Amino acid sequence: MLQKLIVWQQQWAIKKILFILALGYLIFSFYLLPQILPEGRALDLHLYYGAEYAYDLIKSYGDYNRERYVIGSATIDMIYPLYYATFLGLILRFFIDKIDSNNRWQYFSLAPYVIMIIDFSENLTIIAMLSMFPDRNDSLAMLASALTFIKWLLFFIVSTLLIYFPIHYFRQSK
Repeated sequence: MLQKLIVWQQQWAIKKILFILALGYLIFSFYLLPQILPEGRALDLHLYYGAEYAYDLIKSYGDYNRERYVIGSATIDMIYPLYYATFLGLILRFFIDKIDSNNRWQYFSLAPYVIMIIDFSENLTIIAMLSMFPDRNDSLAMLASALTFIKWLLFFIVSTLLIYFPIHYFRQSK
């Protein structure tokens, strides 16, 4: 299965596709996601939070924003992780194929899909928290926080790879 995904990435990691995906990424980032985020700061944009803070924030959203956040998290924010995982994975695959003839880096292009799975899980826990409000489940809040932290940690690692591989490629091509 993983090998099939890598082969698929090798076929689709071309400049034209990456450009189109980059445009879509901008649409998600600057138009679609701001439409669904609650006024104030969304839980999944924090690095980490405690249960008390999470429920205070959820309370501050008000009914309308909580409902909007649930709908957005269950729709657009479930599509977005698949989109960015594919986009970032293809960028990584593009550069890995250029610099790694021994395939020692080949599985790094799958790292965004790990983030995607964590992000899906995080979204589901946040939806559950929002849906059960004003009831609280502190364990669920701490799980959501842990998933949020892991998501951002992995995103930092992937971002580092997205910097490293192009630099390595351009240095190698000189």
